[in-house]
Amino acid sequence: MTFLYARAIAAVAVVALAGAGAGRCLAPVWGRERSGLEQVVFTMLGGLGVLGTLLFVVGQFYFTRGLLAAVLVPAAALGIAPAKKFVARGWHFCRERAGAKGAAGVIALVLLITAVAGLAEVRGDWENDAVAYHLLGPRVWLRDAVIRPVPDNCHTAFPQAAEVLFAALLSIGGDRAPGVFAVLPLGLFLLAVAALARRAGLGGYGAWWCMALVVSMPAVYAGARTGFIDVWYASLVMAAVILLLDLRWPADFAALGLFCGLAMGTKYTGLLVAPALALTSAYLWKKSGHRNGREFLAHWMLAGGVACLVASPFYLRNWILLGSPIYPTPEALLRFFHPKYLPVAAIREFQEYMWHRGAGLGRGPLAYLALPFHLTYQTSRFHGAGGIGLAPLAFAPMLLLFGAREKSTKALALLAWVMTSLWFLQQESRFLIPVYGIAAVLAVLGWRAMLARTGRMAAAMALAVVAISLSYGCFMIASARSEELHRVVSPSYAERVRAQQIPYLASFQYLNETAAVRKVLILDRSVPPYYLERDYLKPIGQWDEQVLPGVTRAVDALPRAQELGVTHVLDVQSTIAPFQVPPNFPGLELVVDLPEQRVYRVL
Repeated sequence: MTFLYARAIAAVAVVALAGAGAGRCLAPVWGRERSGLEQVVFTMLGGLGVLGTLLFVVGQFYFTRGLLAAVLVPAAALGIAPAKKFVARGWHFCRERAGAKGAAGVIALVLLITAVAGLAEVRGDWENDAVAYHLLGPRVWLRDAVIRPVPDNCHTAFPQAAEVLFAALLSIGGDRAPGVFAVLPLGLFLLAVAALARRAGLGGYGAWWCMALVVSMPAVYAGARTGFIDVWYASLVMAAVILLLDLRWPADFAALGLFCGLAMGTKYTGLLVAPALALTSAYLWKKSGHRNGREFLAHWMLAGGVACLVASPFYLRNWILLGSPIYPTPEALLRFFHPKYLPVAAIREFQEYMWHRGAGLGRGPLAYLALPFHLTYQTSRFHGAGGIGLAPLAFAPMLLLFGAREKSTKALALLAWVMTSLWFLQQESRFLIPVYGIAAVLAVLGWRAMLARTGRMAAAMALAVVAISLSYGCFMIASARSEELHRVVSPSYAERVRAQQIPYLASFQYLNETAAVRKVLILDRSVPPYYLERDYLKPIGQWDEQVLPGVTRAVDALPRAQELGVTHVLDVQSTIAPFQVPPNFPGLELVVDLPEQRVYRVL
C-alpha cells in the first residue's frame, strides 16, 4: 500500500510541476505587475489548463504513456524554477495569517482530509460521476491509445480539459492519483479566492477568512472530491473574475479570454461565463480607462476570439465525430445538427431528466427571491451536499446596509447576481461554486464593514456566526469522508468492504484476470465499465445510446457476438433489468454463475 500511495503522490507532483512549466511560458500574457499571489494562481491554472488542452489535441491522433512522459517530463523540468518561487511566495503569504490562525487551521484540516481520503480506492456504481464517466473516459483512452468519446456514454463527450489530466495521473500514478490530485484544484481555488479578496480591498487577514469560509462549505467541497471537476472549473472562472476587476490593456483581455476558453473547455456551463463577465465589465467601463465604446468593444472581441480559439478543439471534435458541437445536443438544435448514437427520444428523455433535476425549490418569482435563504438552509434540494454556511447570508447584506462604496465591490455583487440568475434555470448547486467564492468575499467585506460601525455585542455575535459556519462545515466534510479515511489507514477494513462498494466485483475479477478475455459484451446499461480492464462493447448506453446500427435492445447483439469480436458476455440482474441471456442460448458457455451476475464464454 505504501508504494501505491507514494506513486500517486509522485504523479500529482509531476503534473503540478508540468503545469507550472507550461504556465511559465504564458506569464507574459498577464504581465509581471501582478501580485505574487495572482502570479501563482494564473501560472498554475493557465499552465494546467493549456497542458490539458494541448494533450487533448495531440491525443486525437496518438495518446500513449510514452507520449505523456515525453510531454510531462520536460514540462516538469521547466516548472522547477517557478515552483521554487511559488513556495517562497506561499511561505510569505502564510506569514500573513497573524490574527487568523483559526482560519488557517480550518484550511489545513480540510486539505489534509482531502489528501488522505484521496488515497482511497475509487469505488461506487453509475451514481458516482467519477466512476460513470469522469474517470471512465481516461481509462478507455489509455487502453485504446487515442482520445475518443466512449460511444455508449454521451457524458464522455463533455469538454475534457480536466479529464485529460486525469488520464495523465492514471498513467503515471495509478487509480489513486486522481483522488490525491483533488488537493491541487481545491488549493488553487482557495488561492484564487484569496487573490480576489485582496483585489477587492481585503488584506491578508481578510483573505484568510475568505478561504476558511469557502473551504468549509460542504456545497463547494462536493465539487472537489475524487474525479470531480467543478472546483477546477470554478478556479478558472475565479481567475477571470480577478482579471475583470482590473482590465486595462489588450493583454488583460487576452488573459481573460484564455481563462474563459479554458472554462468552456472544462464544462458546458463555461459558455455562460463570458456573457456574464462582459455585462459586468460594461459596468466597470469608466474604471477601465477606455477612450470610447469602440475601443472597449474591440478589446472584448479580442477576449471572445481567444476564448473561442482555446475552447474550439473540444467542440470541433464533437462536431466532426458525433455530428454536434454540444453533445448531447439540445433539442432546439436538432434541426441544425444530427447527433450520432443518440436517438431523438433519448435526447428528449435526457433533457427532461436535467430539467426536473434542476428544478430546485421551483422556478417562479417567489422561489427566485427566496434563493439566498434556500441556498443557506436547504442546499441539499439543489444537490448541494450540505449547504454554504451562515456567513454569506448573515454578512453580505451588511455590505449593502452600510454602503458598498468601491465600484469593484459593487461589480462583484452584480456579477454574482447575474451568474445566479443564469444558474436559476438549472439549479445544480455544484454549478454555482464560483458564486459561492464571490459570496465569501462579499461576506467578509460585510463583516468588516459591520465591525467598523457596531459595538462589542455585534462583534461577538458575528464571531459566533463564523464559528458555527466553520464548525458545521468541517463536521459535514469529515463525516462525508470518514469511510474513505478508514479505508486508507486500515487495509484490512478496505478489503472487507470492497465487495460491497464495487458492483459485480467477482465478474470483473474473472474478466480482468483471465488471459482468454479479449472483448466483453455488457448487456445491462447500468453496469459501470470503469472496473473492466479489457476492451468492451455495450450496445445500449447509460442514456439509451445506440452503439450498433439496428440494435435497439442489448440482447439483439448476442447472435453477432463472434462477428463483433466478443469473447465473453457479462449478464447481470440489476435494479433496472433482469438477466437478459435466454436459457440455453446457443454458442455460449456459462463460466461464472453467482447471484445477480453471470459470465459466459463465446464458443
